[in-house]
Amino acid sequence: FVALAGLALSVSVLLFVQGVVAGFERELTNRILRVIPHVSVRARESIATSPELLQLIGGIPHVEGSAAVIEGQALLSLGQKVRGITITGIEPDQYRRVSRINQYVRGGDLIALNPGQYGIIVGDNLAKDLGLKIGSSATVVVPDVTVTPLGAFPRQKSFRVQGILDTGSQLDQRHVFLHRLDAAKLYRLGRGVHSIEVWLDDPLLAREVGLEILATLSDEFVVSTWFQTYGPLYSAIRAQKGMMLLLLSLLVAVASINLVSTLVMIVSERRGDIAILRTMGSNRSLIIATFVILGLAISAVGVAAGIGLGYFLGVLAEAGFPTLESLLGVKLMGEYVVDTLPFALASTDVWHVAGIAGLLTLLATLYPAWRASSSSPAEALQYE
Repeated sequence: FVALAGLALSVSVLLFVQGVVAGFERELTNRILRVIPHVSVRARESIATSPELLQLIGGIPHVEGSAAVIEGQALLSLGQKVRGITITGIEPDQYRRVSRINQYVRGGDLIALNPGQYGIIVGDNLAKDLGLKIGSSATVVVPDVTVTPLGAFPRQKSFRVQGILDTGSQLDQRHVFLHRLDAAKLYRLGRGVHSIEVWLDDPLLAREVGLEILATLSDEFVVSTWFQTYGPLYSAIRAQKGMMLLLLSLLVAVASINLVSTLVMIVSERRGDIAILRTMGSNRSLIIATFVILGLAISAVGVAAGIGLGYFLGVLAEAGFPTLESLLGVKLMGEYVVDTLPFALASTDVWHVAGIAGLLTLLATLYPAWRASSSSPAEALQYE
């Protein structure tokens, strides 16, 4: 029982950790790479937006869409509360080609952002910090001044909240979306924009497509990709998954030692029975096969129980994580890209874990099986 329980626990821990790492990889792909543009084209000054430029970029292989965007830093205030924000000025119809962000907007829609109405969509965490709701008014202050007869004042404008962005990621912390023409008035850009955002059919090709865009445009443009912001995290998650699989396999190896001890005890207790089988004509191969099958049977039960327990713990942790944060009153994942504890279990992960556990337990059965087959029948029976 001890060997069985140890094997089940080690397999469940291994599977749980693999599922959490895979969950972070899934969330990075679904929540981040579905929302942020994959490639950004910027100029040293503002870009004079034109349909010809968008068509030129759109004609490059793997580019599915492009959109002109204004980006800048500002302050958002409501009463005495003030927060630093990142403003993204967009044309809703155009921006839908480069981001799936509209799927995460509640209480409103990107299409509802009309020029001149001064509506904004704010991140969920930002809205909670400032106490903003749909229909609330807040003041946007940009780092620029307006000179009047009474003196210089920071440029500011009152905006009305038309939607809440809830991606469950860092994007909810300080991002604010508004119509591009409203942003242009704030930053005095006229018809200029800060960047052209590009969406690809395969985000992993961002580097190659970025170089192709750079070769197509003039030297005044600078190209960046999502790899520069989230690439290190993505690479770390993928590397960590393999490293954790290797390290936590040691838990299974330790549990396999318990299996060795269990089988050695069985061999000692059954020496007489083994000797009788040998005197009846059973060869060493049969004795070895018997104990190997016994070990694999214990392994199969332990691995199956571990897989079930690991999956249950993963689902329970993912579902109960928000409740735990509420009870503690602390955002445990507040500083991470994803603010939940995701769990995703692929069939390949299950097979990897089962294969590693099966291989280690198979190796663990070889010594007890060899010891059982090597015992002398005469020596064993003289004490029976």
